[in-house]
Amino acid sequence: MTINVAIVDDDESILDAIKMVLEGQGWRVRTYASGEAFLGDIENHRPDCIVLDPHLPGLSGADVVRTLRNGEMRAAPVIGLTARPASALAVEVLAAGARVMLTKPVTADELIDHLDVALSRR
Repeated sequence: MTINVAIVDDDESILDAIKMVLEGQGWRVRTYASGEAFLGDIENHRPDCIVLDPHLPGLSGADVVRTLRNGEMRAAPVIGLTARPASALAVEVLAAGARVMLTKPVTADELIDHLDVALSRR
């Protein structure tokens, strides 16, 4: 079974690095620079898991999680990823339903471990 992962972050270098790591695991990855771009593509790409930065231009990560939880994607696990884990937005993303908030920079092994756990609990 192919695993589909969405990465939502406004930092292109983060998008590229995580995409490369996850594709190395054989997973299918789509990247998005904003919450609006991700939500606009949700009908075309239904991810099994989402890696999400809380601090996005436009819709915040918390807004994205709340939208997911109120729609058909309520079961898709969300892993938060931020350089500011104690920020109000990071706390809001957790309260809205993210499974964990990881701190940038994150190691490939740490991210993969958390994704594996989140996917096994779907």
